[in-house]
Amino acid sequence: MRIIAGKYKGRNLFTEKDKDIRPTTDRVKENMFNLVQHTKYQNGNVLDLFCGSGALGVETLSRGASYCLFCDHSEKAIEVLKKNLANLDAKYDIFHGSYSLAISQASRTGLKFKLIILDPPYGKFSIEDILKEIIKANILDEEGIVIIERPLGDKDYLLPQGLYTLDSRDYGNITLDILALGDAVAVTGTFDPYTIGHDFLVEKALEQFKCVHIVLLDNPDKVPSQSKKMRKKRIEQAVRRYRLGSRIKVNEYDGLAIDYCKSNDIRYIIRGFRNEEDLIYEKNMADWNLKYGNIETILIEARDKSISSAEVRRRLEAGEDVSSLLVGD
Repeated sequence: MRIIAGKYKGRNLFTEKDKDIRPTTDRVKENMFNLVQHTKYQNGNVLDLFCGSGALGVETLSRGASYCLFCDHSEKAIEVLKKNLANLDAKYDIFHGSYSLAISQASRTGLKFKLIILDPPYGKFSIEDILKEIIKANILDEEGIVIIERPLGDKDYLLPQGLYTLDSRDYGNITLDILALGDAVAVTGTFDPYTIGHDFLVEKALEQFKCVHIVLLDNPDKVPSQSKKMRKKRIEQAVRRYRLGSRIKVNEYDGLAIDYCKSNDIRYIIRGFRNEEDLIYEKNMADWNLKYGNIETILIEARDKSISSAEVRRRLEAGEDVSSLLVGD
């Protein structure tokens, strides 16, 4: 095992063949740092919370992190860590103890981290509980991220309020989740077609939330004029102008909106209404979403009450010019 980039590139690292010290492979490590290279952990503080041999924290120091706090409860891991930190010209501290105490101490001293790395021994700790403590202690920088390494398909945690999934990638038998501060919201519908009315809801969602999921759903009472694939492509073209990257996600989904929200750690849905009839319908749906999915619905009055997908389709069929009502065409 070695450092793969930065100031100490090529330096060999010590490890121990022990089930409690499970080093991240060079391949996964390289992919991990490719994912977070756009963040500002360089020149910032890093917390390697279940550090083991310290390979990940040392990698951040090599790549420009100004400080790293290494934490592990295992005496054997701390011994290996100290070997890997020997002769390292960098600022760091070692905390030999529980992750909970490390978080509390960091909070008391006012430390904020640009990057928090979570790679706990599989099956021994609750990631959900760890994340709750991180949020409660307020140790994650406003622009910081949390990266979690877990076994493929083993997402046994729910995100606490105040965190959303920025990205998630699979590498072999490992999944990397990247989390950031903020909340996510779903803007749901059939989007047949995607109109300036829909786009208004996305604009309002971006004002209030860090991440917006535009979710194309099926409506058994409607026969779509375009395939989901085509509608998705047009929406992706429409939102590209925001240049917000991972803040906007466009996805198709065959099930219920609340099931999509649950599987993506989303607690809010945004819906629009044009008139009193719309409002009554949407309020009934909002009550249902809350009762059966614990999902809050935010209702927003339409900016232009004359615009609906049905009306746009009618005018299209009549051969009228509706370009001013569409986005992305």
